[in-house]
Amino acid sequence: MKAFYENVGKGNNSLFHYVFTILLTIIGYIIGQIPLYVAMWWSMRSHVDVGKEALAKFQKNPDFSILHIDKNIGFFLILLFFVFALFALYVGVRYIHKRKFLTVISGDGRFDWKRMIWGTLIWLSMLIIVEVSLYFYDSSNYIFRDPELSFLVLLLISVLILPIQTAFEEIFTRGYLLQSVVYNTRSIFLGFLVSIIVFSFMHGANPETFKYGFWPMMSYYISAAVFLGLIVVFDKRLELAIGVHTATNIFGALFVTYYGAALQTDSMFITKKINPVLLAIEICILGCIFLFISYKKYKWDISNSFNND
Repeated sequence: MKAFYENVGKGNNSLFHYVFTILLTIIGYIIGQIPLYVAMWWSMRSHVDVGKEALAKFQKNPDFSILHIDKNIGFFLILLFFVFALFALYVGVRYIHKRKFLTVISGDGRFDWKRMIWGTLIWLSMLIIVEVSLYFYDSSNYIFRDPELSFLVLLLISVLILPIQTAFEEIFTRGYLLQSVVYNTRSIFLGFLVSIIVFSFMHGANPETFKYGFWPMMSYYISAAVFLGLIVVFDKRLELAIGVHTATNIFGALFVTYYGAALQTDSMFITKKINPVLLAIEICILGCIFLFISYKKYKWDISNSFNND
């Protein structure tokens, strides 16, 4: 069994420790929502047109302008959910499981910043190339928005705070959960499968699932979960997956978003319509390319990646 999974043995591993750490993480996520609810309450008090109808409309399409809240502020408030959740997960791993937090990320207990930055830049470049190609194929599907001063604020939030959100999702699903399942069942495939299921259904309540259909959007989430899971299983550490996930969300926040997206920002472009199934196919194709490049660069031993020995 690889060191990445064996790290779990360096701490407490009874059912009690897992239940309390997961509960603590959920509580952290809930506490992180308080600033958003305070902002929404203040908006309802300050604007007569912000009532039940506006809130229902916001739930279907989380555009903060509906609530008269600046989009950058709203974006920041949503990201706070994950800042608190990550802190709670840290407390759980460090003081309930009693092991070093970085052992959830890598076998050697270090964070490889070069890996994360490389993954972010390569995947971001691939997304930009594909989107530029789609723009020239059908420019009528894109609406350009002139960048204003607020775009600089959005850029800062995307670079400094957004990676915390992506890091939490990767650390919780493909670090904490995947490691724990593999260590306790001695099955890498089962841990891989659990990480896919949890990650996919974590996004199942996103507003885009209501606009574009649950299963069409789930095809995209599952494809992304399989791709990111393979990165972790092959690389036996999280930094590349964090980089890819960060690049995906930065791309959506800064460059191209779409109506009904979970994160509504004043990106440079907005698309009028998307096809979730085509997005799933796109991530499968680009994912294979990324995996091949990474395989060559990091000399992965893919043949033994799912070997439990």
